[in-house]
Amino acid sequence: MKSLQALYIALIVCGVAVSQAAAQSPVGAGSQRSALVVLIGGMDSDPTPEQIAGKSPRHAGNSGMYRLRGDLHSPRVATEYFNWNGTRASRINTKPAPQAAVIAETIRQHVRQHPRDLVILVGNSWGGHTTWEVCQTLVESSAPVAIDYVVFLDPSSTGRANEARPKHLPININRATNFYTRNLFGWRKWPRDERIENIDLGDERSGFQTPDGPAYNSTFDFKAHVAAEWDERIHAAIHKRITDLVAPPTPSVAADKLAPGGAPAP
Repeated sequence: MKSLQALYIALIVCGVAVSQAAAQSPVGAGSQRSALVVLIGGMDSDPTPEQIAGKSPRHAGNSGMYRLRGDLHSPRVATEYFNWNGTRASRINTKPAPQAAVIAETIRQHVRQHPRDLVILVGNSWGGHTTWEVCQTLVESSAPVAIDYVVFLDPSSTGRANEARPKHLPININRATNFYTRNLFGWRKWPRDERIENIDLGDERSGFQTPDGPAYNSTFDFKAHVAAEWDERIHAAIHKRITDLVAPPTPSVAADKLAPGGAPAP
């Protein structure tokens, strides 16, 4: 069984390399692909009934990730939302909570039905840790699944029982972006890995830290941690990265429309 799993993992690595090469090749007709985007909220980010019903004002509600889910949904992008403990929207208090396993199984089922679709995960705060768990679950199974792209939005493991910050990026992740504040309870910068793009939200050069904005550069500011979940500029940067994977821009389209870090250029 171990040798079979090793073979599966080797095939995933080869598949990731092919996928990465294809993403860097010239874009032609029919290059667009469909995608599954799974968004995973933080500790208390269960959407309100008004959000779920689509009746909540844009800046109201209880889940910035659920709002981003709505923004990302399109004919080519199927979206799923889970709370950090694996429950669905409005069910965060379900006991026992299904945890990462049910999210991993949702992804497996989608891949079985749509094998050519991209698989993308976006996790915020505790949902970032769950995102890591989902990817690790998918790579450790008897039939590993490749993940095309992962976004960690100020991920945190602080307070999650005995779960410590992960020390490595699962091998089945092709590419990842880590948007992080300088809060001590977050993961902050990931160790060097050619697959991951680290974006320091507290660095003015990234375009997100502004004099009148959230204190992303603070070592302890929970309000800034929460603000990152709702920040329209961060959402726009995530949206752009996902859109470019699903429908890559043609070579004639300028690649510098965003400021450093991916924030909208002034």
